[in-house]
Amino acid sequence: MKIAIIHGYFLNGTGSNLYVQNLCRQFCKMGHEVLLFCQEQSAEKYDFIESAYLFTEGNEKLKQIHGKATPYEGKCNCYIPYIGRILPVYVKDRYEGFDAEEIPQLSEKDLENYISCNEKALKSTFADHKPDIIISNHTVMQPVYVKRALEDFTDVFIFTVVHGSCLNFSVKKSALALRYAIEGLNVTDKLVFLTDYSMQEFTDFFQGRAEFKAEKILIPAGVDIESFIPLEKGTSKNARIDMLLKKVESEYGNSMEAKSAYGNIMGEGDNKSIDSDIKNKLLHIDWEKDTILLYYGKYLWTKGIHNLILSLPFILQENPDTKLVLVGFGTSRRYLEAIVGAMETGNSKKLKHLLTCPQDFQSHVEPGTEIYSGYILNILEDIDLSKAYFEKTIGIISDKVVFTGFMDHNLLKDLISCADIAIAPSIFPEAFGLVGVEALACGVFPLQPYHSGFKSVVDSYSGLSDLDDNFNALGKLWLDEDLVKNIAIQINTILETYLLRGPDLNEKVKSTARKICIDNYSWDSVALKFLSTFRQSVDDPYS
Repeated sequence: MKIAIIHGYFLNGTGSNLYVQNLCRQFCKMGHEVLLFCQEQSAEKYDFIESAYLFTEGNEKLKQIHGKATPYEGKCNCYIPYIGRILPVYVKDRYEGFDAEEIPQLSEKDLENYISCNEKALKSTFADHKPDIIISNHTVMQPVYVKRALEDFTDVFIFTVVHGSCLNFSVKKSALALRYAIEGLNVTDKLVFLTDYSMQEFTDFFQGRAEFKAEKILIPAGVDIESFIPLEKGTSKNARIDMLLKKVESEYGNSMEAKSAYGNIMGEGDNKSIDSDIKNKLLHIDWEKDTILLYYGKYLWTKGIHNLILSLPFILQENPDTKLVLVGFGTSRRYLEAIVGAMETGNSKKLKHLLTCPQDFQSHVEPGTEIYSGYILNILEDIDLSKAYFEKTIGIISDKVVFTGFMDHNLLKDLISCADIAIAPSIFPEAFGLVGVEALACGVFPLQPYHSGFKSVVDSYSGLSDLDDNFNALGKLWLDEDLVKNIAIQINTILETYLLRGPDLNEKVKSTARKICIDNYSWDSVALKFLSTFRQSVDDPYS
């Protein structure tokens, strides 16, 4: 079967990028032909891409830039449309080779040019390689240029996968983006959602704004269970970290540039790159003795990383050998480092300003989300409580927080398995709790607030509570003023239980978490759901 997957971005870093990467690979494993449209500049890094083609200006002629044999029965041809410099995005970040601009900030002329470029690339390709299925990602702009590209084609079945960032950061904030969304989604055959929450969010927003012919269906995202595996019993964490560092050396060698000078706090943030001193940072951790708390994802206010950092003094009070490892990229890194700096020096005034006026230092601070730091703000208002809080941070905290910069999943899969707890403390609606799923695959206890698309993942790993009464007493992690305190309580409870019960409980958590993941999430099941839905719809168009 010939399957076109329309993405428009890279294949690593964000949830939707990883979704597309893994779905493409799975279809190739199953023997299908994939036509992938994206802006990935390093196609040679991906084992499933057989060939890659770069469109020249005008998007009618192709230049092959990559070719190799792949280990899979199927094949993927990657097509990179020429779009010029402007790359419309949902959340502003740096994309090498492009001027990434948030969709609500772009003019209709800019967006029409972007749509037209992609439309021409699709038409040029489909003229000789008509797909059976199109899987379009996001609510804009992919669906609208798919719709326009298919005006001369018939009998092509269209799925549109709705990812959360697009709806929340673009369509809800721009009348123009909403118009494009309605145009594109009107021709979709099936609207795919990763969670019940994202489906309801979509339905509520478009109620009274548009009606779509497409049936809404639920297909959860998956995880590569062959790559994300637990640390085997008796295996040294140091050995796994050594593997990670060898990969870093192999990929970057001596060419790694120092990229830790981020300019002033109002700067754009870090590039999508690993820190140049990553080796020293990781070797500074005692992986066999230290307790490892891991966050990975974007460095953004909405991800709630600041609250995790704020909770660390309470965790260190009971677990002094704890290290918090923060893996990612994004515009809030400098802000997060400033929080650590204020805690390190005991600067109450600076910390209070950082927490009450976060919009002064970064973009995408959603109104009202400052409340989730309320527990610490109340402490800072009290002289005695503030003094006691800083006694746990001054001269200590900067050594306990490790920023690594960006790591792709080839590196992350080794790092996750060495963590004790993987935490995704997001304070803004998420389409899906991918971090929790990957942690489960690695046999690591996940911790996520109970909201939005996280709910289904949190519910899936609630089975871990049955392993011990202390786990069972944890309850849900809610978004409220006590979030920072409750993050610390939950982490301390998990770590205390591990300490009390010993290695046997650790092994039970590994095996149970792994089973939960295998039973509920795999890319094989995701791909099969797309194919079975297509076949049922073709056999019975009213199904």
